[in-house]
Amino acid sequence: MKRRLCVLLLTGVLALGTAGISHADYMIGSQGPEVRNLQKRLNVYGFKVKADGNFNVATCNAVKKFQRRKHLSADGIVGPVTYKALMGKTMYRAKADKPSGRGNASIPYVGIDDSRVEWHKAGPVSDTVRAITAEAQKYVGVPYQFGGTTPRGFDCSGFIQYVFNRKGIILPRGADEQYLSGRKISVNALEPGDLVFFNTYEEGVSHSGLYLGDGYFISATSSRGVAVATMKNGYWHDRYVGANRVL
Repeated sequence: MKRRLCVLLLTGVLALGTAGISHADYMIGSQGPEVRNLQKRLNVYGFKVKADGNFNVATCNAVKKFQRRKHLSADGIVGPVTYKALMGKTMYRAKADKPSGRGNASIPYVGIDDSRVEWHKAGPVSDTVRAITAEAQKYVGVPYQFGGTTPRGFDCSGFIQYVFNRKGIILPRGADEQYLSGRKISVNALEPGDLVFFNTYEEGVSHSGLYLGDGYFISATSSRGVAVATMKNGYWHDRYVGANRVL
């Protein structure tokens, strides 16, 4: 019965869309390091789940048990209230506020300022850039796999590292490490072959992609696998952190 309830929850989310649920919430189908952290905390509280970074039915059931213990709404979704109770800290939600020039400079500004951005189509590119972008697009549709570094399944930084390594360019493994590679460039200076970075689950860099031009990039996502997406608006627009040039 409990398994059925969680499956029904997933079916309802797919049928109704994301109304009432934030992209920052964690639920069945979510994947990544923060899900693994949630699972570790559930184990600390005595709810035994495998800490593999995959928010599955077992994790959903464990969350619901935790929510009941804390007298919270037992929906199996880790939103801000459940996250605070479980992790002991506030859930980070990316905001696209304009930078104030104050605060901790080590935390990147999140979001693209539409009043300043100037998108432009890709012009002539070098043979190296052409080879890397073509290599990346060969893997569209490859499924997401947490920790994946091969065409059997990629995570975001594993995909970027693999594509560049195929062309003889060595990059670090993690998205945050990749963010420290190369030369920082502004969004208006973006050219095909640049690396673009995003915040997806906590403060700092947690997702990397390869810029293709005119506001589009390719990356390995937990929802669609390797896919092309836009930074001009929507989810990635609001979570953009910065870019660098390694070529």
